[in-house]
This record gives sequence, C-alpha cells and structure tokens, in this order.
Amino acid sequence: MLLNTPLREPWSQGKRVTTRLRWLDEPELPDDLVLRQVLVRAGTLLDFGGRPWAQLIEAGDLRAVREADHLGGDVVLDGCLGFDAYLGLIGELPVTVGIVRRVRAVFDRYDRGADGWLRRREDVRLTDVPDTRPERLRGDPPVVEPLPDGRPELGTMQFLSPEQYFHTSRDRLPAQQWQPRGFLVDLDVADRS
Repeated sequence: MLLNTPLREPWSQGKRVTTRLRWLDEPELPDDLVLRQVLVRAGTLLDFGGRPWAQLIEAGDLRAVREADHLGGDVVLDGCLGFDAYLGLIGELPVTVGIVRRVRAVFDRYDRGADGWLRRREDVRLTDVPDTRPERLRGDPPVVEPLPDGRPELGTMQFLSPEQYFHTSRDRLPAQQWQPRGFLVDLDVADRS
C-alpha cells in the first residue's frame, strides 16, 4: 500500500490498523512493486444524489475505493492499494483491518532540467524504516546558502516562487537528487482477531 498523505498517527511494524483504502490503477511504481492480475469483486458506490461515483472492490477482508469505473461484478486489476486520509470523512465506507508487516520509505530520483526538476519514472529507492513518521522521509539535504551575519539591509530580502528560485540558482543545484514521495506499507489483512 502506498501512503503519500499524512496519517493521524504513525504506523509501525506489528501495529494493528483500521483504515479506508483507495485502489491506484497507475501508481507510478516500478513493475516489480505493482500488483498484477488481481481478481476482485466490485460493487457500485453511489453519491448523495444516487449517481455512481466509484467502485467498492473487495478481495477477502480487503476493501478499497476505485474511481476509474462504476460497473459491478468480478474484475481483474493491475495497480496497488493507497492510503487516502480524505476517505476517512466518508463514514459509510467499509474499513480494512490489518497488521503492518513492513514499512519502506519511497524516494524518487530527479534530474536537474532546464526549467525544473524532472522525475525519472522508473528510478525509485526503497529504504526499510520502522514506522511512518514524517522524519523518515528525509532525503538529500537541501541546498541552502547560509544567511549573512547580522541583520539584512532593508529591501534586500525577496520572496521567490519555486520556479524563480530554480532559474536564479540552477547552476548551484546538484545535477540529481532524491526526493521523498511517501511510504510503501505491507499490510496483512488475513488477521480476523
């Protein structure tokens, strides 16, 4: 399961968690991390007006929302599960309960381009970590110029957009860097206790 939104409290190995999940058809992960040919049972989820807005897919005790389609029945999917904090606001969605088996931090490699950072689609680094606390996602240290001693003169400080900063500092930035994306969590949902 891919987590790239904040959790209310960190998940750690061995912890029992109750959550609502989202199915990601295109998770932008390396092929060996994507689930292939998963057979699920799909039902249609209706919005407040009675119109279909998503599927509820189920495989055993695992349940997830999938927004790509609205049809029910048996479906074969490629993709992965993702955590979405906003699904917690929809009280009628069923939850999945499981035990966290493994937590890995996900970092993507970026190349310095002419106008910004360009992500290498298949270049992902996974690092085992004990839990999902945000400080586990610290990647390469940022390139920051030290402030001058004393107070800056009035009118010398300016605020730049990320694009403006990139253009003014491009030649001082590294050619490549790793940037954190989130966590990859292995969840054992076979536990019924």
